[in-house]
Amino acid sequence: MKRISALLLIVGHSLAGAGQDTHYWTQAFGTRAALLGGSVVGGTKDNTALYYNPSLLAFIDTASVSINANLYQFENIRIENAIGQRADFKSNRIATIPLLVTGMFKSKNNRWKIGYGFFAPVNFECKATARIDDKVQIVDDTESPGEEDFIGQKSVSSTLKEISLAIGVGYRASERFAIGITPLFTLRTADYLQSTLSRFYLNNATRQLVTATVLQSANYYHVRVAARLGASYKWDKVEAGIAFTTPSLGIMGNGTVAADITATQIKFKGTRQDIQANDRQEKLKSKYHAPFNASAGVNVYLGRKMLTVTAFYAGKEAVYDILRAEPAAFVRPADLYPALGSENFMRVKTGATSVFNMVVGYEHPLNQKLTLVMSIRSNQSFYDPQLNTAVGIKPDITSWNIYHLSAGCTIQLGRSSISAGLLLSAGNDKARVQNGNLEQVEEDNFLQGATTITKARYSTIGLLLGYSFSFQKM
Repeated sequence: MKRISALLLIVGHSLAGAGQDTHYWTQAFGTRAALLGGSVVGGTKDNTALYYNPSLLAFIDTASVSINANLYQFENIRIENAIGQRADFKSNRIATIPLLVTGMFKSKNNRWKIGYGFFAPVNFECKATARIDDKVQIVDDTESPGEEDFIGQKSVSSTLKEISLAIGVGYRASERFAIGITPLFTLRTADYLQSTLSRFYLNNATRQLVTATVLQSANYYHVRVAARLGASYKWDKVEAGIAFTTPSLGIMGNGTVAADITATQIKFKGTRQDIQANDRQEKLKSKYHAPFNASAGVNVYLGRKMLTVTAFYAGKEAVYDILRAEPAAFVRPADLYPALGSENFMRVKTGATSVFNMVVGYEHPLNQKLTLVMSIRSNQSFYDPQLNTAVGIKPDITSWNIYHLSAGCTIQLGRSSISAGLLLSAGNDKARVQNGNLEQVEEDNFLQGATTITKARYSTIGLLLGYSFSFQKM
């Protein structure tokens, strides 16, 4: 009897749904800005301008501290046939976490404004386990007649986090025009582990047990800096702004990569043999490239109402190595397969395709205290399909495009501003390349399973909560 079990637990933090590891627009920071889907590049009334468009700091006349958080009521991720027929990965979760803390320094010169902030642009965790117990055709019938009793299990664990520190300056050149700059210092940490365990008996007189265990792990940190430049202009009923972020410059970072392959009585290169390959290298220099990006936005005021549109573009990064092991013997004994070195298998790879996103937001004040806010936006994945054929460790997991819808209100209570809203998100990948279908295994690749095309679906319903407190006039 076939027995297949699968468990996927994905936890993370974002504007709507789990934190994603291949999306730039997962987060939207700030009480009002979050409900607008981040469509405040053209104009904003609080110090989240530090992140969206530093030139807008120059138009802020009240210092404030902002904290906003997301409370997700329900989230669902499903990857169909992840390891075999009717064996899906699924996840459901509830979570809450602060996303942003910002403030401003008091300035003696009204034309200059300085803001600071801490925020978490990425906070992603994924844990997945899948198991199959089935009869599978693996060995030629001349050696092992019929299907083999096969047991296989795959596990993956990935944690990816980024924490950014920003100190921005805005300069008001005139009553209508301002420029600004925000240096962004970002610490990125990652921890990745993948394992595959496969077992079966030969259907012959020897009843030999054939096994294969493949382990891959990598962890690293990387510190980078980039500059966000912005400009904005105000008309009577129109606000417009543009912001550019330079490609990142690496400051420091290192990591560890390890791999272990153990196989017994496996048929490799035409011969049944025992194979062991193992290496672990520490303090390897890490690399991470955040590409150039640009955003532009326009706010149009229709009486007290506001319609806002923002576009975002990020450039491409060709597939590259985050970590790469130094040349060393990998297969043991070393003279068995000397061409198979550590530098070939122990490489942590990533890349990014260019993406274009848009958001449309609408703000409708009901009175002096209560304002209704809504937005809809795209959140395209920068996952690069070329990774599917690359050799090495590939920790990127999410590949689906997401669309977010938010609706809620902001409430002004004296110096305090509170936001609350409902967040809906949906996405899918109809042609997801899924590695490791354990119903199609071969000995030549150490029983790792076949690459198949499947589907991934993503949806979430959540609640956004935000708070901002304003101090005295600056």
